Amino acid sequence: MSLVIQYIIISVIFIASFLFIFKKFFPTKGKKPGCGKGCGCDYTKNND
Repeated sequence: MSLVIQYIIISVIFIASFLFIFKKFFPTKGKKPGCGKGCGCDYTKNND
């Protein structure tokens, strides 16, 4: 019984690490450009 629990824990850790690495290399396409504060505004900095 304890062997099954160990395999479940290892599987959960492996899947979590895989998802973490996957998200780092493939960021979401839904991010909107903006000022970086997370408000969703369309602010763009002009270099005048």
